Amino acid sequence: MSQHWKSSFPVRGLASGAAYGMSISIVHLAMGIFLIIALGMAPLTWFAARTIPMELGLALLVGLLWSPLFLLGRGALLHPVALALTWIGLERWAAIDPSKLQMWLVPPLAGLLLAWLGFRLWRLRPWLPVGLAVLLPVLLLSIPPIKQHLTGKVSGPDTAHGTPPEGAPDVLFIVMDTVRAQSVSAYGYERKTTPNFDALASEGALFTQATASATWSLPAHAALFTGQFPSQNNAHSETRYLDDRLPTLASTLAEQGWETLCFTANPYISDSFGLTRGFQWSDKAWITGAGGRSFTFIYRLADNLGFEARDKGGGQVVENLRDWMSTRPADDPPAFVFVNFLEAHFPFHQLPDGYRDAYTDLSVREMRAVGQIATGVQFGRQLTDEEYQRIHQPIIDMYDGGVLYTDYLLGQVVDLWRQRGTLDQTLVVILGDHGEFTGEHGSFGHHDPVYEQALHVPYLLRYPSRIPAGSVVDQPVSTVGTFATMMDLLDLPTPSTVLMESLLPALEGRSAGQPVLAERFEEHMLASRFAPGTANGHGVLLSPRGRYRTYRQGDFKLAQWWEGGVTNTYLFDLANDPAEETDIAARDPQKLRQMEQELELWESSKGLPPLDGDYSLGSTPAPEVGDAATEQLRALGYIE
Repeated sequence: MSQHWKSSFPVRGLASGAAYGMSISIVHLAMGIFLIIALGMAPLTWFAARTIPMELGLALLVGLLWSPLFLLGRGALLHPVALALTWIGLERWAAIDPSKLQMWLVPPLAGLLLAWLGFRLWRLRPWLPVGLAVLLPVLLLSIPPIKQHLTGKVSGPDTAHGTPPEGAPDVLFIVMDTVRAQSVSAYGYERKTTPNFDALASEGALFTQATASATWSLPAHAALFTGQFPSQNNAHSETRYLDDRLPTLASTLAEQGWETLCFTANPYISDSFGLTRGFQWSDKAWITGAGGRSFTFIYRLADNLGFEARDKGGGQVVENLRDWMSTRPADDPPAFVFVNFLEAHFPFHQLPDGYRDAYTDLSVREMRAVGQIATGVQFGRQLTDEEYQRIHQPIIDMYDGGVLYTDYLLGQVVDLWRQRGTLDQTLVVILGDHGEFTGEHGSFGHHDPVYEQALHVPYLLRYPSRIPAGSVVDQPVSTVGTFATMMDLLDLPTPSTVLMESLLPALEGRSAGQPVLAERFEEHMLASRFAPGTANGHGVLLSPRGRYRTYRQGDFKLAQWWEGGVTNTYLFDLANDPAEETDIAARDPQKLRQMEQELELWESSKGLPPLDGDYSLGSTPAPEVGDAATEQLRALGYIE
């Protein structure tokens, strides 16, 4: 073997690593772009583009480490195979669900094939694979924004701006994403997870039985922003977009003269899903991708190596708000400021020190491993009893840390108005968009289950001029009433499209916030990850397939599950069975029929489409309110 051959092996290792690195990064990029398109996600172009140099750098390092293989007779063959095997090991180590081979085995093998094709092309035309290595990523990254532009399925900033009423207040609307009521100390939780929320609740009205309309961000926010349930506004798992048929809370306030601003690191609260329609400005903190790191191999690997992000973008959201407030003129028009904090969401370990370990003494490595298992359960991984016992309490502890950090950020935002001296003249609304499972019913995360862990959320109103401090509302209400409640408190007319009335009568003990409904539609791609007969946990209210509609009246909860043309109905007594372990439909047929009849009246009165209807985008007609059903409900005392 010549001396030149021996001295060149590091260079050949780097060249081989570069070829494989570009190949595997293109494979991962293509997979990511496919998911962005299939799920209608915001085009996280900058976040996706950053994965290329990261994977390329890793491949160069691995290529150099394996470069001595070129000293062997078949080094040109052995080296790329060693690269692929190394990558398989790394992918397996960082996989969300190691039981699914396609998640960690297919990409490295596809990268090896692509690198081999590139080598064949290089032997014919050296410039061709180099050009393709540059061109393919650019083409892939351009597909999502081009597709959105061609389909028109993207909302832009709102330019409408009327003249606000004299003395109109700011409106601060904060969503504590993924925070459930049972983990909030104001609701009796033994850990002091929410001191800021608790203090604000004592200065306003706390709703102890608020129910979310949906189990994940898009439909829950669409319902808050339109005053209609997911089946009416048609923004849910099967359509994934809020179209422009309905005025939103932001567009309504913009027309009335409010400056409308959106601050969030949640990519669902973006133009791509129609949820920013009506906002004149959005900070787009989600563009950093901090909240979606767990869905990308190279970032999961970085996390496993100890290079975690500080949080899920909440710190940046507060900084953006602070920057806006610091330059805001004293005579600025009233502002409607919407804020979403994603910090209680998985991955549960992605929190700052002091919050991540607030309730656990596990090492970061152990927390990361536990969190990765729980995340995998949401995408089809089936736990053994031993694995469940291993992760159950640590997930509760980490989730509580996320709630604590969310509350801290909430306090930082509220303090901006307090320091400005206008907090008492500001309408403050704080709530959870949906809850979270930390092992209840064997489930982790959210989206599929319609048990109370996903639906019972914290909710408060603070507006000293209209809401007495220390008010408590114990009757069940729907958060869909938020739109009308804000209009009521601001003395503004509520758009006729808003079908849920104000919650304010409940402060006087009168009926309000009815009906208390929640809906969940099937996410086909997510459901396909679960083998037949399996689910994220166990119980009748968490099948990943089909559609659910729940109805609550007092302590009773009715649930309907439609799947494959068959409807199953369940009934729970929350007073005697708060864990919803026992279906009493067969035991109490009289109560079952009463609840079914009430639900039928509400469906007619509010124009709710049937659960087995056509829900393709744009197919749902404008709801027709049933006057006769409305009169029956009024006679029963459910509405005034």
